[in-house]
Parts: sequence; structure tokens; C-alpha cells
Amino acid sequence: MCAPGCRVCAEAREEFTALRAASLLQRRRLDEPDRYPYAAGKHTLHRSACRQIKQGIGGLEGDDSPRLHGALTRFAHDGTLTSGWATHLRVMEPAEAAGWVKERTGPRGGTHYRLCGICGPVQPENA
Repeated sequence: MCAPGCRVCAEAREEFTALRAASLLQRRRLDEPDRYPYAAGKHTLHRSACRQIKQGIGGLEGDDSPRLHGALTRFAHDGTLTSGWATHLRVMEPAEAAGWVKERTGPRGGTHYRLCGICGPVQPENA
């Protein structure tokens, strides 16, 4: 841990807070699988209820938690986030998932993504 008032931590706090808020938003979306049935990492589309998605998400500490301060320190000084954050994850409504697929489909129809072999999501409509 670094000393209270560390300049490096203070400069990283705004970006850290934004990443934490985005992670919390994705986690909340996981609680509504009927509204947000899709989830994607960098290259794979899943159903939001996929066990692979659930395994990669842990709990987030409260705002005053010493563990949260430690996470800020690691982020500020090492550029790493505590494992279990949902920053790698995008939980989506069907229209958002269709857009995600479209972004990863080449001009000749080649795909630059894959469908999860565990949960077997249905291709979103209009993709």
C-alpha cells in the first residue's frame, strides 16, 4: 500500500472510478437476463446466463473498503485491476448484440467472432 495522499493514486482515481462504474453496470445487467440475454468478451458471444460468464465475475467491494483502496493502488501503480471485475464484459440487449456481431463481420460475410460452445447462443436477429 502506498501512503495516504499519494499523487499517483490521486491522478488515477477518476479513471479507476469510471472503470468501476462501468463494471457495476455490466454486473447489474447480468441480473436481468430476459432484458439482456447476450454477453460478449473480446471475441466470443455468450448467453448472459452462461456459466463461463458467471465464473469470471466476482464481488466488488464497497466504496470505503480497504480492498477497494488496494485495487486503486494496484491500478494506479501497476495498471492492473482486481480479478472479477466485468471490464472485459459487455452485457447486451438483442439489438446491441446484433450490432456487436455486425461490427465483427467482414464485408464478404466472414466472422471475426465465435459463438460460445458451452451455452450455444442463438445468433441475434438483424445481425
